[in-house]
Amino acid sequence: MSEEVNQSLIVYISDYGYAYEAMKEAKNAGAKGGTILHGKSSLSSEKSKFFGIKLHTEKDMLLIVCTDTEKDNIMSALIKKYGITTKARGLCFSLKISDSNGFNL
Repeated sequence: MSEEVNQSLIVYISDYGYAYEAMKEAKNAGAKGGTILHGKSSLSSEKSKFFGIKLHTEKDMLLIVCTDTEKDNIMSALIKKYGITTKARGLCFSLKISDSNGFNL
């Protein structure tokens, strides 16, 4: 049985073009780094409106591995500046990491 891992994966998803600025904000809040992925929503162009709000089909995803003690500060910083009520329309959640290899946090 391995030692308990006190790490989490933060997943931040926003409209296209905001991940690099969001990563700067996360670093200011204590993140050591992250991975940015660019993708496309599964919504078709006909269904690109939700409650009258136009949704961008292109998305950015930011993945950050951090310690559990850093998680709340990083997530709060991301949502405060790039959350769902901003132009970035960012969503943020975390997943507990049960095991990892190669991370020195």
